Amino acid sequence: MGSMSVDQIVAHLEAKIAHHKERQAFHGEHEAFHREQAGLHGTELEAAVGLLQAFRTASGAAEELIARSRPAAASAESDAELDVTRGRALSRMITRVLDAKAPNEAFGPSAVTKEINKRWGAKLRRKVNKRTVAATLRRWAVRGRIHRTREGRARYESLYVKRAPAEKSR
Repeated sequence: MGSMSVDQIVAHLEAKIAHHKERQAFHGEHEAFHREQAGLHGTELEAAVGLLQAFRTASGAAEELIARSRPAAASAESDAELDVTRGRALSRMITRVLDAKAPNEAFGPSAVTKEINKRWGAKLRRKVNKRTVAATLRRWAVRGRIHRTREGRARYESLYVKRAPAEKSR
């Protein structure tokens, strides 16, 4: 074991004490900063949660209002009468689904396919394919029967409306 003088031991201990005081002060400052940041984020979190709950409540009420305004009883009667075994049944089913939509209500192949399978799924030999519905909607858009509002990409589908959107004035 090496021998150290008393002065060296005192100097070493004083340096160690100075180092630990500096580190304690440093971490104390950061602790105060992080406590302040945690409080700020807590306040923002409460506000965001409140807004999300209000939005969900309002959107649920809006969905109920729209569902009540659609003529569901008349379409249910005519759905039972539709012969899905004759030719061009898919076009007739898509037409019936679109008749129940508002002129400016956006729709895509997934929603139309889901509605067709819900209404006529029991009468069909096999479920309607979303890609077939998408091809029909695309063809109708080219012919001007419906209007595309958003072109589809790899991660999202095209959206359509029954009535052409109004031109934006400059």
